[in-house]
Amino acid sequence: MPRWLGIDWGARRIGVALSDLEGLQAFGYTTLDAKVGDPIGRILTICEEEDVGRIVVGLPLRSDTGEESQTAKAVREFTESLSARTRIPLHFEDERFTSFAAEQDLKAAGWRPGKDPKGLVDKAAAKVLLQDFLDRRARGETET
Repeated sequence: MPRWLGIDWGARRIGVALSDLEGLQAFGYTTLDAKVGDPIGRILTICEEEDVGRIVVGLPLRSDTGEESQTAKAVREFTESLSARTRIPLHFEDERFTSFAAEQDLKAAGWRPGKDPKGLVDKAAAKVLLQDFLDRRARGETET
């Protein structure tokens, strides 16, 4: 069974998460530097190496209204470029509060801000948004 891949897009860094083979559990995979080389090409390489069959991209919505934020336009442009280079189905997931939840999870595990490599929060946020999507999917709340 193909895996799911979660993407927490950022202008500087892109957090990446993968699911287990059953599509039930997400885990942080890596953080990519968005300004170096071809990040979409690196994502597609991960998809090929890890047998990814579906991609979930975090869509930044405004916390007060639930409408798309300014950054959502850049995410949609990135997703259009990704979609043009692959036939893997893409899904969006509301990513409000994923960075906050990721930081809380990391702090509970003993992480201290500023003492770990850059991008740890981005990778953890990708895990949170992918897990949220997988949980909603398991409850029948998303399209598959």
